[in-house]
Amino acid sequence: MPMAVPRADQVLAYLEARRQEIIDFTAALVATPSMNPPGNERAVADLLQERAACLGLPPAEVISAEPHRPNLLFRLRGQTGRPVLLMNGHMDTKPVTAADRPLWETDPLQPIVRDGRLYGLGSTDMKGGLAAITYAAGALAAVTPPLAGDLLLAFVADEEATTRLGASYLVDHHPITADDGLIAEPNGIQQEFEFLPLICRGSAFFKVKVFGTQTHASISDQVPAVNASVKMAWVLWRLARDLELEYEPHPLAPGGPTVTPGVLVSGGINFGVHPGYAEFATDVRIPPGMTPEGVADQVRTFLDTLEAEDPELKTEVELVGGSPAYEVDSERPFVRALLDAGEHVLGRRLPFGVFPAYTDGHQFARRGVTTVPAFGPGLLTLAHGPNEWVSVEGIMQATQFYALATLAYLGSSVATPDTGAAENR
Repeated sequence: MPMAVPRADQVLAYLEARRQEIIDFTAALVATPSMNPPGNERAVADLLQERAACLGLPPAEVISAEPHRPNLLFRLRGQTGRPVLLMNGHMDTKPVTAADRPLWETDPLQPIVRDGRLYGLGSTDMKGGLAAITYAAGALAAVTPPLAGDLLLAFVADEEATTRLGASYLVDHHPITADDGLIAEPNGIQQEFEFLPLICRGSAFFKVKVFGTQTHASISDQVPAVNASVKMAWVLWRLARDLELEYEPHPLAPGGPTVTPGVLVSGGINFGVHPGYAEFATDVRIPPGMTPEGVADQVRTFLDTLEAEDPELKTEVELVGGSPAYEVDSERPFVRALLDAGEHVLGRRLPFGVFPAYTDGHQFARRGVTTVPAFGPGLLTLAHGPNEWVSVEGIMQATQFYALATLAYLGSSVATPDTGAAENR
C-alpha cells in the first residue's frame, strides 16, 4: 500500500521554530572563508557536517581529489529507495580582490543582518542555499516518517573556478544516480524566486587572435609594420557592434544568446617592441539549439568579412571551452512539486523561465540527472560583487520550498516516475 504523505504543517512548524537558528547558521557559513581561488572548502565542509549531525542526518560520504577540496554526499534513505532526489549547493565563493575590497561597506567575512538582509561574501551565492538545503533535510529527518525515496544532498567544491575538483570530479569518479535534482543557486534577477527556470543556457568561450609585425618600436614608422594591438582593438569594436549570431528562437528564451566581448584583452610585449600579436576573449551564453562549435564557426565567418575589408588583417579564432544548454521537461513530477510548493509559500504560481548563467546542473545532467538548474534564495545580480546580501525571508522561503517539494515528490511510493531513473530531457 502507498505510504501516507506526512502533513506539511509539521515540517513548516519545525522550520519556523528554528528561524533564528537557520539565519545564524547561514551567517556562520558566510563567516567561514572558502574563496576560490585559492580554493579551500575544508572548514565549510566541517561546519556542514557538524550541523548535519546535530539535525539527525546520516554521516556524509566524503569524495575528494585533494584533502582540502572535499565533496560531501548525505543520503537520507527512504523505504523503497525510489525515486532519488538530488539537492546540490557549492561551498566555495568568489574571492574578494584588492580592486573591489574598498567598495564593500562591511567586512565581507563578518556577516551582519540589517533591514532584513544578511550581508557578507557568499551570502547569496550560495551559502543561504546551503543552509536552506541542510535544514529542509533536517526537518524531514526529524518530524516525518521515512520517505518513500531517497534524498541525496551533494555539497561540492570548486564551482566558482573549474568544477574540476567539485561536481565534475564527483560525477566522473562516483556513481551519482538520481531521478531529479535541484541546484540551490540564486535565480532571482529583479526579485527572489521570480520564476522557475527550466532551461540552463550553455556557453561558448573563444579567443580572437590577431597577428601583426613584431619589430623595434623606434622604426615602426620607417618600415612596413602592422600593429596587432591596434588591429585587435578595431576587431573587438566591430565584433561588439556588428556580430549577429543566428539562432532558432525558443519560447522560453526568445532573446537568444548573450555576447560579452573582451572579457580578457592582451597585446604586445613591452616598451620598445612593436606589437606583433594581440588577442581578446569573448563569453557567449547560448540558448537550446546552439553549440559552442557553431558559435565559433559563425565568428570565423564574421572575421573573414573583416579580413576582406582590410588586407592587412590576419586573425584566428580558438574555441577554448563551453557546453550546450539543457532543458527540463515541465511535466516532470518534481517540477510540479516545486510549483505547488511555490504557490503554498509565495501565494502565487511561478512562471517558467531561463537561467542565464552556468550551474553545476550541467555536470549532473551529463550523468542523466534531470536537474532544475537554479532555484535558491538571493539575487543573481548581487553575486560576484561587493555588498552581497541575501534576504532573511528568502532563506526561510527556500527552506520551506525544499522541504515541501521533497515531501510531495518523495513522500509516497506512488510518486516514483515511470520513465526510468535519470532521463535527461
